[in-house]
Amino acid sequence: MELVEYLKVMDSMFYGLTRREFMELAYDFAQKNNIAHCLNWDKNRRAGNKWLMRFNCRHPEMSLRQPEPTTIAKARGFHRPQVDRFYNILWDQIAKHGISASTIYNMDESGMQTTTNKPPRILSVCGKKQVGIILSVERGKYLLQ
Repeated sequence: MELVEYLKVMDSMFYGLTRREFMELAYDFAQKNNIAHCLNWDKNRRAGNKWLMRFNCRHPEMSLRQPEPTTIAKARGFHRPQVDRFYNILWDQIAKHGISASTIYNMDESGMQTTTNKPPRILSVCGKKQVGIILSVERGKYLLQ
């Protein structure tokens, strides 16, 4: 149960674990808590595929999902006070400069990709609409320059 809670916490902070990382975590957890495990675990220093398959059967609320790359700034800044502040400043600028709706464009929907590779699938809670994973800002900056 502790592993499931850890997965949920990490997922909520945009640091979901890949299949391999979770299997390594399960091995470390078993070692530190003196839980009996297969000898292959010691050889590979991670839990086996069969264990992960049984884990998935015991915990159907968790599944491997394809995350959406998310920058740290986006993950930290998306909360109610920040959004309210953004819109207050936006409306002030629209009123101050007399901007009409026909001159406002949404540049986020341009279809430009800012990362070069697809992030690996991570273990996440089922039923969640969007699954995110933090990616380094540097990659996006270098691609845009």
